[in-house]
Amino acid sequence: MVEVRQPPADFLARAESEPVPHGQVALWYTGGAGYIYRTPTTTLQIDPFCGKSIDANWSRLIAPPFDPARVTRCDAILSTHEHLDHCDPETLKAMAGVTTCPLIGPASSTDVAREFGWPAARLAPLAWGERTIVGDVTITAIQSNDPMAKGCNGYVLEAQGLVVVNMGDSLWYNDIGKQLAPWSVDAICVSVAQNPPGETYYMSEVDAARIARDVNARALIPHHWDLWRWVALDPRRIAAVAPWYAPATVVCPARYCERISLIRAGSDGLAVV
Repeated sequence: MVEVRQPPADFLARAESEPVPHGQVALWYTGGAGYIYRTPTTTLQIDPFCGKSIDANWSRLIAPPFDPARVTRCDAILSTHEHLDHCDPETLKAMAGVTTCPLIGPASSTDVAREFGWPAARLAPLAWGERTIVGDVTITAIQSNDPMAKGCNGYVLEAQGLVVVNMGDSLWYNDIGKQLAPWSVDAICVSVAQNPPGETYYMSEVDAARIARDVNARALIPHHWDLWRWVALDPRRIAAVAPWYAPATVVCPARYCERISLIRAGSDGLAVV
């Protein structure tokens, strides 16, 4: 039996306190489509999921990354859609009590949050094409394609001269290139996993590579590949396929509780460390 990976004991403290220099953004991967996203002055929690396994099929390969009741630094929470691993009641209830931040998401997420008691004054529905600003980050909701969700957002995050896109659990769709044409995409984060026979829950490695090609992304950050036991996928498969579609794109799989730093390198370059 494969052991469930455990987070470093000091993970949350490090993710909340490590310096982020001017001209950079940093991402700490928390599992699924989840990240702690930070600039020098702003901290966002994206799809925090600190809950337990759902059932025998949806069984975690990585443990909850942190205790949500110990969060000390969060300017906003972004939910991409209402599914449990993206809008988790237990995680969000705990974070509601220790933060004063808003919960931003599609109406499907904010409706769920309202039902489990998230303060109404701190709910901020964001529809496709709408924009909000949190600290030094401009957040734009864009079309996401998750047929199993009641509503779903992708997010364009602009800060420090860098554009990071998180597509949540979106599948590939024809107009993704047109959707992101207004931006020069530095990094795009997408859900990739091993779909079981007859089902399509996540992008395949080919779909992820096509997205990188279609949006002309400088970096492709696959996520969700390690959360659920029965659909886990080796990210080396993505790195092997991507050069056929997007040879100029750097593939940097999100790794549990590890930091990815994005650094502007000249007028049209990007360093990923």
